[in-house]
Amino acid sequence: NINLSEILSAEYTLVSVLNSKENSTLIRYRNNKLGRDIVVRKLSTDSNTDVYRSLSWVCHENLVRIYDVVTEQDYTYILEEYIEGISLSELVPMNEKGARTTVIQIARALYVLQTLGIVHRDIKEDNVIVTEDGTVKLTDFDISKIYTEGKSRDTQLLGTSTYAPPEQYGLAQTDSRSDIYSLGILANKLVTGKHPSASLYTKGRLGKFIVKATNISPDKRFNSAEDVLAHFR
Repeated sequence: NINLSEILSAEYTLVSVLNSKENSTLIRYRNNKLGRDIVVRKLSTDSNTDVYRSLSWVCHENLVRIYDVVTEQDYTYILEEYIEGISLSELVPMNEKGARTTVIQIARALYVLQTLGIVHRDIKEDNVIVTEDGTVKLTDFDISKIYTEGKSRDTQLLGTSTYAPPEQYGLAQTDSRSDIYSLGILANKLVTGKHPSASLYTKGRLGKFIVKATNISPDKRFNSAEDVLAHFR
């Protein structure tokens, strides 16, 4: 059998290493015949790949496309769509209309994840890419998990501290409301350039979303991405 490493060596050219973290490396490859780029995410084999396998069946404009999940020897390789665009972090701060449009598109991505029982757990501008036509795409599911009914708390405490809700620090199990909290923090940063603790945005429908989404109590937030989308209609 021909393995993935041999296929990449024979049919693709390594363009660049996009990102390298403790347990994952993101590499951009170009197909020699088609000239089309893909991203290969190289993970250690003990990484949770259930989420990536679930997403390999999904095609949605606001989610990075996952083509395949391949395990070889000590690593798991995630083959992903290469997105031509810029990090959302390069567009902060923006006007209220731009922030609202961005939040709605991320909420659409979260709606799909929530129907699959997936909690992203790391919603932040660094994990969002914006294409030239303004399409927003959510990426990076390295610390995402599939929600398990009845668990009292998450097994591992993961996430980005300034975006993670209180329950993500071991107080309870994270769920769809945890991602909505992080989206609220992100929304505030989009429009003010700051964390809500430094400058809380309260104007209009976006402000009402931020205040409710970032409530310390999960029960007082929006229950789901569907509720968030309804709020903005």
